[in-house]
Amino acid sequence: MSARRQLSFDDLGTPLVEATLVVVDLETTGTDPTGDAITEIGAVKIRGGEVLGEFRTFVDPERPIPAYIASLTGITDATVAGAPPVAAVLGMFLDFVGDAALVAHNARFDISFLRAQAARCEIGWPSPQVLDTLALARTVFRRDEVRDHKLSTLAAHVGASVAPDHRALSDARATVDVLHTIIERLGPRGAATLEDLSSAHRRATPVQLRKKHLAETVPSVPGVYRFLDAQEQVLYVGTSRNLRSRVRTYFTAAETRRKVLDMLPRAESVRVIECSTPTEAAVRELRIIAAEKPPANRHGLTPQKAWWLRLGSGTEGLRAARLAREEADGSAQIGPLASRHDVEPLRGLLTDAVLGRGASFERGTARTLPGGGHRDRIRRAMLADPREVLDHVAARMRAHTAAGRYEDAETLRRLARSFLDAARRAARLRAIAAVPLLVAARPSTDAVIGGRGWELLAVRHGRFAGTALVPARADPLAVARSLAATGTGEAELAAPMCQGYHQEAEILLTWLDSDDMRTVLLEGEWSQPARARFDLENLAERFARTSPGPGA
Repeated sequence: MSARRQLSFDDLGTPLVEATLVVVDLETTGTDPTGDAITEIGAVKIRGGEVLGEFRTFVDPERPIPAYIASLTGITDATVAGAPPVAAVLGMFLDFVGDAALVAHNARFDISFLRAQAARCEIGWPSPQVLDTLALARTVFRRDEVRDHKLSTLAAHVGASVAPDHRALSDARATVDVLHTIIERLGPRGAATLEDLSSAHRRATPVQLRKKHLAETVPSVPGVYRFLDAQEQVLYVGTSRNLRSRVRTYFTAAETRRKVLDMLPRAESVRVIECSTPTEAAVRELRIIAAEKPPANRHGLTPQKAWWLRLGSGTEGLRAARLAREEADGSAQIGPLASRHDVEPLRGLLTDAVLGRGASFERGTARTLPGGGHRDRIRRAMLADPREVLDHVAARMRAHTAAGRYEDAETLRRLARSFLDAARRAARLRAIAAVPLLVAARPSTDAVIGGRGWELLAVRHGRFAGTALVPARADPLAVARSLAATGTGEAELAAPMCQGYHQEAEILLTWLDSDDMRTVLLEGEWSQPARARFDLENLAERFARTSPGPGA
């Protein structure tokens, strides 16, 4: 019998002591997320009981603040005069949140306002995990202990360091103290992870309880799991470092996704594929989803369908493309893009940056460029040096900001981010697709190999070709040579820019980004594309030092 991987807290979920949380509170002009507006946002970022940072800003609601609201909060029309609009504030707030989970007291209210305002401003909502201290408090604090579960009542009961006063940052700070008390109370009940905490106030459904036996035979190893129906058709595919632990969560109150809850009544069995490493599991998951197209999976169903922005050869200009192609003829492409709707804004940005403001409008939907020099400058911005585009954006952002047009400045910032993301993705995919074979290694600590050793990965033209764990006492070079002799068929499936398998390639690129990664065997040339050229910080530096120029 093969050795089993020992459980760790990482396998069971995100330990609360390591979870980053952003406790947020809003002040608004009313209670209707679609009709009212935000006047103030306050937030506190915490991890392991320590405050990492705070966020606070007034917001211009672009409408009068009702008298009763002003009386309650102390926020008046004069208070928010000159404050930035919500479109500018949301971008900054989401940057502050990052990958953290959100926490709020009566989270339905705050999150519904944030989601509604993001939709109105056409800002993508990242759908973070949300914890509601009101719902959790109803589980922890019984009515014989507190008269109600209002934030003011709970803050006084737990001895919060800040009294809530209907101001965003004060209320967020008070909520932090309430949250910490809730965590202390739930700890002895087994709430050790973020996932435990998020489901502490819920109960599993009858279907989940009836089907939980399906997880009994799943092993505690990394790999891929598949839910099958009575006809053995794949309903859902997922991956985990610990299959048993992950599959068991589908039959607990922690699982609330509608697509999963709708799938479970049809599920009759769970089958797994054990994998040597999480990277192998992630790749296998993608390939199974693309081949089987499970109805409960939403992402990865059609990896071959991606959108690119292409600069054609000759006099052909910028246009949308569904297939990536070779660029030896002088063409260029960036992407894959998040959406087909990104094509025209990005085409306009590049055209205006090189040909001057309004050029994209004057030419309408034309797909030709007026001269080789302009074409070369656009190609350089797409492939190697975005400075001309970023200088153009920074100058326009400063002009908009100086004129108080914060929403226009934020729109440009988001467009610049889309351009940089697309150019960075393309640069990385272009580089890895050109490498016939790369075998790399990084240090690993795994129970399967008895502690310290090496994890090896073989990549052919951006496709996964094999992986192995090697104990420290063994020769990693011998294993690397063995990997180099396998997976040769992957080369036959190679495509320019990893077309059709870019998600797989990006998983491998993330692995290769490791600071302690070492190249063991290499055919061809490989060097990670310089990130700094296409980082958002590049734009921030230019925005800070560039003054508006003529026509900006």
